[in-house]
Amino acid sequence: MARLLHVSASPMSSRSFSGRVAAAFVEAWRVAHPGSSVDELNVWTEPLPAFDAMASSWKVKVTAGQMPTEEEVAAVQPVIDVCTRFLEADHYLFSVPMWNFSVPYTLKHYLDVIVQPGITMAFDPRSGFVGLVPPDRPVQLVLSRGNTAYTPGGMFDGHEFQESYLRAVLGFIGLTDVRSIILECTAYPTEVREPRLAAAFHEAEAAAPTF
Repeated sequence: MARLLHVSASPMSSRSFSGRVAAAFVEAWRVAHPGSSVDELNVWTEPLPAFDAMASSWKVKVTAGQMPTEEEVAAVQPVIDVCTRFLEADHYLFSVPMWNFSVPYTLKHYLDVIVQPGITMAFDPRSGFVGLVPPDRPVQLVLSRGNTAYTPGGMFDGHEFQESYLRAVLGFIGLTDVRSIILECTAYPTEVREPRLAAAFHEAEAAAPTF
């Protein structure tokens, strides 16, 4: 039975453009994969553990091949629990609005929690870093942006740190089958925005059955 983890990064609930397109994707995916399950994780409502000094010390020691203390192991258990939930899925969906050219800070918090040595990535002094998440697990990104000026020559050329960041960090832990649905102009008037939204719905519904 397939398990889809939907990581939602918008605080806007039903008013979220990325969330609405992702909901259409999930509905089509459920129909195409009867008996499968969807785990919904909203980074705005999910209690995420702090990654404090004790957890950082644990991470440094594990990365260096050293033995962490019992206190460090105990302190990092909530982090490991979040990682375990992530690894229990075999399909991933991220619905993410663009904030200040990048991703919401709550999603950055979540990603900082799940990128952990010995769990989702590993380090060898001779060969460097390697992702531990199986690369055959697909990732669907649903990304919304207020405008459309990130192409070469556009007003915000060189300012796109949303999709590029997500592809980099997911690739770092082993997830290289990353697909994108991008909805732009969400801050524009209805006559500009709605045709793009309809196209994004269609793209999501078409992509889900083979995901």
